[in-house]
Amino acid sequence: MRVMFIWPRTREFPVYERLVPTLTIPYLAALTPSHWEISFADDNHGEVDLDARPDLVAISVSTMSAVRAYELADVFRARGVPVVLGGWHVTLCPDDEEAASHADAVVVGEADDTWPALLADFERGRLKPRYVSQNGTDLAAYPLLDRGLLRGRGYLTTNLVQATRGCPYRCSFCSVSTVNPKYRRRPVDDVVAEVARLRGRAVFFIDDNLLINREYSRRLFGALAPLGKKWIGEVSIDIADDPELLDLAAASGLVGVLVGFESIVPQSIGEMNKERTNAVARYKTQIQALQRHGIGVLGMFTFGFDHDPPDVFERTLAFCDEADMFAASFGILTPFPGTPTFQKLDAEGRIRSRDWRRYDLQHLVYELPGWSPERLESAVRDVEARFYGWRAFVRRTAKLRRYPRLLRPATLFLYLVVSLQYAATFRRRRLGPATVRP
Repeated sequence: MRVMFIWPRTREFPVYERLVPTLTIPYLAALTPSHWEISFADDNHGEVDLDARPDLVAISVSTMSAVRAYELADVFRARGVPVVLGGWHVTLCPDDEEAASHADAVVVGEADDTWPALLADFERGRLKPRYVSQNGTDLAAYPLLDRGLLRGRGYLTTNLVQATRGCPYRCSFCSVSTVNPKYRRRPVDDVVAEVARLRGRAVFFIDDNLLINREYSRRLFGALAPLGKKWIGEVSIDIADDPELLDLAAASGLVGVLVGFESIVPQSIGEMNKERTNAVARYKTQIQALQRHGIGVLGMFTFGFDHDPPDVFERTLAFCDEADMFAASFGILTPFPGTPTFQKLDAEGRIRSRDWRRYDLQHLVYELPGWSPERLESAVRDVEARFYGWRAFVRRTAKLRRYPRLLRPATLFLYLVVSLQYAATFRRRRLGPATVRP
């Protein structure tokens, strides 16, 4: 039996997606019985062979890639190949027949308890139209992953690792807690053993927040330190308020963090229910504490909240400059289906588009008083262009001298890669969505 896994593309020129792979496919492959023959097609690298004849096609669907995923599914089904759709978007819309109309079966939630059962049913000729996970998998049973499926495509690294899953926080805009509200942790020894097996020194932890359980984080950081790896991950900024944890993180090889600052407007932080971790008044001190430890901060900012004042863009740029921000990304609030933000806006009659290709953090898809989509999108592009313009880049680079530990080779390499990648992405932001070529 042969199964083809597909990771659908989101844009005609996917810069970020071509550099950063998915761990979903190696994970699904690890859950697949050994008598199945596995292939992987990364659509961002143009690898989908529409004339292929596997026994089964499995496509992982994000909201932004949903239209493309449905197009691919329709082509394979028209040629007699059964298709399974799963992933974030299918899970965010569990009662919607949208995905089901393009698939022979849909998977809602985690694959751990559904994918093996689905394959067993398929082999018996009894494929069900819908599989729903209990989302309670014990991560002590995390399978051994083979990243060989990811090699040979020019990714920056294939060393993606997951230590925890889910999030107990309830940020109103976030799809993570909607899809997977049950927070779980892998045994520290298992995570460290996996990291030790990886080739090369660079590691990317894909956890949504490695700091939810501080005791777990302390044990993990302490166990990682002897390996000599350099790693990046996503954390909440309040790591900077715990000096002991910050020291352990730096000693473990942490060189860069992605932090969802979201906004410098306290009222907007309240609007998104993120006061638990984000205190605007402490941002600058926290950023500089991290960078003094040699940990570059990539701040993620979102515009389009009801409480955002007209000068929020200028204020955000000024803040990034004053705080010596290592790198930044800027986006527009996207109400992913199933989240509290979507439900609120939908109830208020403010959702103006359900074209999932526009749910990409770069388009305004709801009514925002005082703003047209064109005006807000233009304002965000202007912020991006100014932050990543050459003059700003030179000024920001010169500031690195204030933080000697940021001048180490691993951190400088990260700085250059991130800056160039984001600059390239922003230049192509106006390109349209992907379509299936005959």
